[in-house]
Amino acid sequence: MSIGDQAKNKAQEFEGKAKGAVGDLTGDRSLQAEGKADEAAANAKQLGEKAKGAASDAKDAAADAVHDAKGAAQDAAHDVKNAAQDAAHDVKNAAQDVVDDVTKAARKGHGVINRLSRAGFRSEYAYIAGFASVGVSLASWLISRNKTGDDKAQSDRWGIFIGHWAPTFMALGVALKLEED
Repeated sequence: MSIGDQAKNKAQEFEGKAKGAVGDLTGDRSLQAEGKADEAAANAKQLGEKAKGAASDAKDAAADAVHDAKGAAQDAAHDVKNAAQDAAHDVKNAAQDVVDDVTKAARKGHGVINRLSRAGFRSEYAYIAGFASVGVSLASWLISRNKTGDDKAQSDRWGIFIGHWAPTFMALGVALKLEED
């Protein structure tokens, strides 16, 4: 509320009080009522201006609170993003360190494959053993077809067991071939 509006409202209030006082002295009820009406109108205008000012202040405070909350949320999001990037970088570095350590250990010749290679076990031997286990598994199955009862079941299980050796020998062959190269 501007100072000019405050002055006008106070003037109207005092004018109403003055009219009411003159009406009281003269006994003029009409002037008394007019004075009370002017005084009430001035008070209503003052209350309206105060309410308007309070609403404006509340609006400004709400806008400031929204602005502050938005800034805080942006700051928090930025902090979370940076923390996630830092954590990802740390995990990547730790994983690379593990890979480097394993690679160094393998190159130093401390692994099982390196020891087999140094003992004279070659990749060709592992491949031959893989193919042989397939042949023995097939032969075991063919022989078990002529058996009956528990002997047949035992022979079938033996053939399956030997058949599982082939992938192991083939994997050893590949690892040894890499070691030889």
